[in-house]
Amino acid sequence: MTPDDRARWPRSIFVTVIVSIMAALLLAACTPVAGPESASNTTTPEASAPSSTVAPGANNAATADARAQLGALTIVDSPNPSQPYRRADWPTWLDPDGDGCDAREQALIAQSTTPAEVGSNCKVLSGHWVSPYDGVETTAPADLDADHLVPLENVHESGGWQWDAAMRRAYANDPDVLIMVSRHANRSKGAKSPADYRPPLESYWCTYAARWVGLKTTWHLSATTRERDALGQMLDTCAA
Repeated sequence: MTPDDRARWPRSIFVTVIVSIMAALLLAACTPVAGPESASNTTTPEASAPSSTVAPGANNAATADARAQLGALTIVDSPNPSQPYRRADWPTWLDPDGDGCDAREQALIAQSTTPAEVGSNCKVLSGHWVSPYDGVETTAPADLDADHLVPLENVHESGGWQWDAAMRRAYANDPDVLIMVSRHANRSKGAKSPADYRPPLESYWCTYAARWVGLKTTWHLSATTRERDALGQMLDTCAA
């Protein structure tokens, strides 16, 4: 715009134009530019952390706890109970909570991968089970044994020989102790500790060892050096 042009414009119009231009420039300067911080906070699948990045941390924590418990176990390589083990001193399939279902039936119901069919007197008729020791599947309860993860005789040798009758009954019917497994797997294991028996399914070793250590810790039981070393080797599979 030349001086002559400005002279021909009314002063009010000229002022209005100048003010409008300045306002537009000021608005442009104050408007934020969209960036990562100002973008929509809706999480896309690509931005979400996959579940596999969370699980190992939880597994590592559980493994660390199991290793800490393993290191704290009392080691007794030559246990010397004052009395021999007698199976009759450890009565099983009682109904400790009084709900009408004995310990075996409760384990069958809890560990069926589908809702179990239950008949009169809490008798489990069918369901679906996978033996964690060897992967055997069945729908027939009769195909399964209720295994004490830490066997009763091992418990006796590890300090349970000092327990009274009530404590022996409590352990023998504890749902955290019982695992429904194939009859073959249960008979192969017998009363052996991890020093002499490991589940055929290696993918279960981590869980088996962690649960074994947890039970020994909870019930204040000892272990042997060979047992401790075998448990540590099985816990090594947790990272895999």
